[in-house]
Amino acid sequence: MASTYLIVGSGPAGITAAESIRSLDNDAEITVISEEKVPMFYRPRIPEYSVGRINIEGITVKKKDFYVQKKINLQLGIRATKLDKENRIIETDTGKTYGYDKLLIATGITPLEPKFPGSSLEGVFTMHDLIQAERVKDFVKNTRQVVVVGGGLLGMDMAEEFRSIGLGVTLLIRRSIIGDPFFDDYGCKLIHDEFKTMGVNIIADTEVQAFEGTNNRLAAVFTKDGKRIDSDFCFIAIGATHAVDWLKNSSLKVKSGVLVDEYMRSHDDNIFSAGNAAQFMDTVSKKYIAQTNWINAIAQGSIAGNNMVGSEVMKYETTSNYFKRIGGLFFNLLGTGNLQVEGGKRDYFKGDTPKEYIMITTKEGRIIGAVICGRHKITVKLKESIEKQRKTSIPDALLTMEGKNIDDLSKIL
Repeated sequence: MASTYLIVGSGPAGITAAESIRSLDNDAEITVISEEKVPMFYRPRIPEYSVGRINIEGITVKKKDFYVQKKINLQLGIRATKLDKENRIIETDTGKTYGYDKLLIATGITPLEPKFPGSSLEGVFTMHDLIQAERVKDFVKNTRQVVVVGGGLLGMDMAEEFRSIGLGVTLLIRRSIIGDPFFDDYGCKLIHDEFKTMGVNIIADTEVQAFEGTNNRLAAVFTKDGKRIDSDFCFIAIGATHAVDWLKNSSLKVKSGVLVDEYMRSHDDNIFSAGNAAQFMDTVSKKYIAQTNWINAIAQGSIAGNNMVGSEVMKYETTSNYFKRIGGLFFNLLGTGNLQVEGGKRDYFKGDTPKEYIMITTKEGRIIGAVICGRHKITVKLKESIEKQRKTSIPDALLTMEGKNIDDLSKIL
């Protein structure tokens, strides 16, 4: 009898897992259910899509015939509401239930909804899916000014995209400088200058107090420090949570996300998790972490799919690898990235221009993290060093000298 595989979530982790399963088991019954209304799309490019700079084909990853060819039963517009792991059943908001032999939870993240007074006014937006992006796309056609709330990765993306189509942009951030805590101090300064060059007005050390409207339409944004910003358009990007609330009564071990081991397996041998919904033990920090980016989600999905079939079991040993473009800046955050690590040591290496540098973090003679700006050829070597946890062999003289150079670092990796 063919095995039944159920995947909840149609993002990179879920669909990669389905593809991995099919490559190993041609007879398997593979069903993917998803709250999304459209097949897998490249979520990092939603900001571009939401302002009309690219069309739907520009973000579509897998065409519909892919699912037919791979014999993947894709069920869209269905939200999982309950896991009955004793009977191996998933309940959904449609009333339909789905059974499984093996289950993958790849439900991703859910943006935090604003709870400020006036958040329900027309003109106040959050965004995570294509339906919300379509609403933003319609709205930007008839506005000139936008307030973006949140200095995280999505907030920065949206501020840049709104500016690219000629809107006046005011960016409100809680921290004292844009880019903190994702990037180091030098990187944050570069990012601040880049946004200034774009013409984005950054207001730091502030938060939204309330929204005010006229005829149920946004008219002004008020901040906690007493500022009033007139605008009929506000985009809010204040963070997200793991989309695992539906598991709360399942007895599955969940922290912020589903807790998994190095095989992407939960404490239930029949249930796996991957992508933004999963948390695993980080070997450096000794804490459960999630890797909330596209590259790692694909890697986790591939491992989970392989291990669900139960062939030659594989470990997930891929370090975090975040790529971020901001104007003319190109960053990679590897391993611990900008995270301060107890016992860790930071060193900077200069490039040929002020927009090229590398900051590496070492601990006990090993590279555990890096922030790379403008020099991506070295990324592969650094990523390999972190994953293999090999000795860096960086001479102390190089680490302590003034004017350390990226080329010198590259030669010894």
